[in-house]
Amino acid sequence: MHHFKLSPFNTTIHYAFEGFEGMKAYRDSKGKIRTFRPEENGKRLCRTSERICLPTFDPNEFVKCLDEFLKVDEQCVPEEPSTLYLRPTVISLDNKLGLQTPNHSMLFVTASPSGPYFKGGLKPVKLKIETEAIRAWPGGTGDVKVGANYIMGIDHAKAAAKEGFNQVIWLNDKYITEAGACNLYIYWINKQGKKELVTPMLDGTILPGITRKSILELTKDDNRFTVCEKKVTVNDLMTAFKEKRLIEMFMCGTAVVVGPIGAVAYKKTMIVPEKPDGELSLEIYKKLQDIQFGRMPHPYSHLVN
Repeated sequence: MHHFKLSPFNTTIHYAFEGFEGMKAYRDSKGKIRTFRPEENGKRLCRTSERICLPTFDPNEFVKCLDEFLKVDEQCVPEEPSTLYLRPTVISLDNKLGLQTPNHSMLFVTASPSGPYFKGGLKPVKLKIETEAIRAWPGGTGDVKVGANYIMGIDHAKAAAKEGFNQVIWLNDKYITEAGACNLYIYWINKQGKKELVTPMLDGTILPGITRKSILELTKDDNRFTVCEKKVTVNDLMTAFKEKRLIEMFMCGTAVVVGPIGAVAYKKTMIVPEKPDGELSLEIYKKLQDIQFGRMPHPYSHLVN
């Protein structure tokens, strides 16, 4: 591990000039190293850098650099079901008090072996809809991956944990946005009587997750249901539950991949989907894992070596 020093005057410390990505490296059954859609992480980190006035870069060069990094540290990538978690990060290297555009920056990558998110198999989580605080707001930085987005909700997530919940569902006004640090999906029968897999529409307050995007693309041709992005209110969710149209809910992201949501508390109501342990979510989880570990040939799987 290579350590570096920062001045006490560093502007990342004082003004949060920082952005990052979350990725994984996978070892397939033949011992080859793979990553999952790394070009998408490169593009998003580039957008994040631009948003916080740090230099941008060529996402393709980012992928090449990451490949070389993984070739050097190939022995650190564990066998399935574990992975090597990767955290590409951009920071300012300016050392001067006073808020201004940085002139110096650094992009670095940390790596750490990581086991499965759910030990012993997928387990449904219990969430609470947060009605007081918001994670992000229109015109803010909710659609890029900066550390400041995450610190905003720590105290409310901590309070929810004391009440027995795993995380909170964030709202923007009356609209559902994210589940903790994850995107979320709702599988229900819509008001027209059709089965529908829906995820909240990107509106500038929601991070455009790569797992979220992949699920949209992988399920769009499934003839069992329609797939869409649209605004979903708490009232929409409550109504679907009361009318017995709520089939399943799940969250998704790099760390969790896909995780079923077994129950959601809203004020005095506990919303429990028809299939709290998941069914469609388990199917999607398996398909993603098959791609990520190279069991299923797919363009999303990037071969490193």
